[in-house]
Amino acid sequence: MRELEIISIGLYLIFFIMGIVMIYFKIINDRKVKTICELYEKEFNYLPLDVRIFKDSTWFTLPYHNGLKKQFIVRPLLKGKKSYFSKNEGDVEFMKGLPSNLTKSFIIEVYIGRAGCILFLIMLALMYIEKNM
Repeated sequence: MRELEIISIGLYLIFFIMGIVMIYFKIINDRKVKTICELYEKEFNYLPLDVRIFKDSTWFTLPYHNGLKKQFIVRPLLKGKKSYFSKNEGDVEFMKGLPSNLTKSFIIEVYIGRAGCILFLIMLALMYIEKNM
């Protein structure tokens, strides 16, 4: 029983630290989105509809809209497919052609989010186990 409590506290601390790191990356990526949007507009003379509408949304005020805006960048990088709202097939080549200092933090943010979800599920399972022991 005591070992389970120590493991739980360790996981809670890791989850908390991951949350702080995630906030840092979200703030950094909000700034980078504007730069990427400017480069995209110079290259293709337009922005996809969701990005145009939600370009100034922040992760804190409008998290869902912020996700729509960022999938414009993340989907071509991770899945090799164009954004849902884009009509341009050149999205993948454009995003993969950007410097890594602009795109790497988006990928890190996605993986931290996925790891956080998995960690949350593990913590829920540990709470269930602790309660029923």
